[in-house]
Amino acid sequence: MTHFTAPHSPFGLLAAMAVLMLAGCAVGPSPNQAGRAESDKSAFTGHEKVDVDADVRSDFEAAMRHLRAGEYEKGVELLSSVTQRAPGHTAPYINLAIAYRRMGKLPAAEESIKKALRLDPVHPVANVEYGLICRKTGKFAEARKAYEQALTRHPGFLPARKNLGILCDIYLGDLDCALSHYRTYSAGAPDDKNVPIWIADVEKRLDQQKR
Repeated sequence: MTHFTAPHSPFGLLAAMAVLMLAGCAVGPSPNQAGRAESDKSAFTGHEKVDVDADVRSDFEAAMRHLRAGEYEKGVELLSSVTQRAPGHTAPYINLAIAYRRMGKLPAAEESIKKALRLDPVHPVANVEYGLICRKTGKFAEARKAYEQALTRHPGFLPARKNLGILCDIYLGDLDCALSHYRTYSAGAPDDKNVPIWIADVEKRLDQQKR
């Protein structure tokens, strides 16, 4: 038996991908906000450290190599096999969800991430990925719930802070929420030079609302 963990850090920043606004929803982001919707790149990840057979571990690592190379079909095929042989672990389901989302297969992505969340309802990476899927399908209230769920057990998980700020800012129009989470994120990630600009922008709009 060997340990089953993702090859890279479990908490690499997940994507805040651009969302196709559905008809009848809020207007799209203004030009100075648009970059906020594509702030990060997806990271294939996982975090549990549990025992699995060596062949399962080998297939998982091979799948990850395919996914990072953009070979999604091959990665998905291997990960699907891994989930059948190690159904009690979240990492394969999370990575399947990310791969399916990148492929534009949102129903499959949602199905996979929900399986991960059934195993661990407060898993921070799974909740953020679910939030991204919900954002992409226009389910903004559900996305907010997912980000907040991640933060209930993991308040220092910065991807949830950043993505919740973006959601509140651009898609929900809740500027107080956006400002709070942008500030918390910026304090924990001072090297991210974009967020102070976003903070200033939100502060300006809040000030305009009060006039």
